[in-house]
Amino acid sequence: MVKVSAIVPVYNPGDNIDRCINTLVGQSLPPHEYEVIFVDDGSTDATPERLDRLAQEHSHVRVEHIPNSGWPGRPRNVGIEMARGEFVYFVDNDDYVGEEALERLHDRATALDADVLMGKVVGQGKPVPRALFTKNRDDVTLEWRPLVRLLAPHKLFRRSLLDEHGIRFPEGRRRLEDHVFTMHAYFHARRIAILADYPCYYWVRNLEETDNASYQVFDAPAYYDNVREVLDLVVEHTEPGPLRDRLLAHWYRGKMLGRVGGRWFPHRPPEFRRELYDAVHELALERYGPDVDRFLAPNLRVRSHLLREGTFDDLSELGFWEAELRADVSIAGTRFAADGTFELSFEGRLLARGDEPLAFERDGDRILWLPPAPLRDRLPDATRDFTDAMKRARAQLMIRARSDRTEFVLPSEHELALEPTGDGRITPVVRGVARVEPGRAAAGSKPAAGRWDVLGSVTVCGFSAVGRARDASSAAEYTLRIDGRGAVASDERSAWSALKGRAARRLPGVARLVRR
Repeated sequence: MVKVSAIVPVYNPGDNIDRCINTLVGQSLPPHEYEVIFVDDGSTDATPERLDRLAQEHSHVRVEHIPNSGWPGRPRNVGIEMARGEFVYFVDNDDYVGEEALERLHDRATALDADVLMGKVVGQGKPVPRALFTKNRDDVTLEWRPLVRLLAPHKLFRRSLLDEHGIRFPEGRRRLEDHVFTMHAYFHARRIAILADYPCYYWVRNLEETDNASYQVFDAPAYYDNVREVLDLVVEHTEPGPLRDRLLAHWYRGKMLGRVGGRWFPHRPPEFRRELYDAVHELALERYGPDVDRFLAPNLRVRSHLLREGTFDDLSELGFWEAELRADVSIAGTRFAADGTFELSFEGRLLARGDEPLAFERDGDRILWLPPAPLRDRLPDATRDFTDAMKRARAQLMIRARSDRTEFVLPSEHELALEPTGDGRITPVVRGVARVEPGRAAAGSKPAAGRWDVLGSVTVCGFSAVGRARDASSAAEYTLRIDGRGAVASDERSAWSALKGRAARRLPGVARLVRR
């Protein structure tokens, strides 16, 4: 019985396919229990011959050659038609998988009777939503908001689900084909689950991809026609109401507002930024009313206001300002608890342009955001009122393996303080304690032995940044050594007495912190 068919669309990968081949051919599943299907989309390099030799050497490898289609939808669909496995798993030719990925995914999907299973994705040069993989989850639905934050197809899908409902990738040269496929599967799946405690998929950005102009710039009008297709799919499969509205807001938030602001926008060529703005502005007026703002974080409500009421220059000013935000996270002290848990006290804040603290002002009971100077007269007080959202400011620590950049969020407690900056303004500071539990720091499982960097993220009213955590006493970047038991090695900083001076006076006791 073939349990899993791993499907790999291939086009001129060169040596970038080496790790993909090696990790797929050498899975922990016995070869007769899985197959690897490479669908060559008309490659013109040496790849076709290499794949044919691979299939001759390994009975569980199959190869199909098709004329070039120009996009991964067609080869993925060919792979589905060829598949004999109970489940299919999509892998891109320049990515790779964990040695036990297929076995663990299949075992968990079978145990839960899940139709779709998302295994932990590790981003190597690509961002991955951390909220998805904080712990294993047995049954999630589209009511769970993080589910739609990663719609790439690198998931395990029950093949009968795809066949029964005619779920296939749109073909041809188009974008967001994976959003159409994955959302269609989500709408029909009986159960969706998350495997978070083992790194299944390594999502790689290659230098060739980063340098490629087509990666950085795309046909904006055509792209937003593709967005319209996804929105139409959501409308087709939902009833009018809060769920539909919240789902539709996902693409407004990520593919529209996210494209005309933040860290992505300033790095595009000037003429493309204007073309992008025009396409987003048109779709916003066409499909979204002001009521969509209730699904947005305050910083995105500002973008939404400027998209509708401001100018291209206003939105650009905000985008360039946001791109300079950075997280300042320091480790103020550490200790080993009685059970071997390693506790790190930390402090986090956001710094804006010129390393100035993210600034707010009080207006009676209200807390108003202070925008960059060119926007001070462009935003009404109602748009700058972040009072309620300020209560949800948060900071957290993550550990990231130096070996392969696998990352796990540490459980923590924290509290918020609003500190004066000496000029009549205030800035939010988040302090807390994070824990590395022996044998459980990898979302409940044992992390690999070795060196792990400590990262900190800070989110305030939607403004967010991630950076390396530093030692408060030395300013050096903070690292941990994990031993074979999955615990912090005993030669790391172990004295809670390291918490001293100003930091010690500020840090509250663990019992007083708000559990997150």
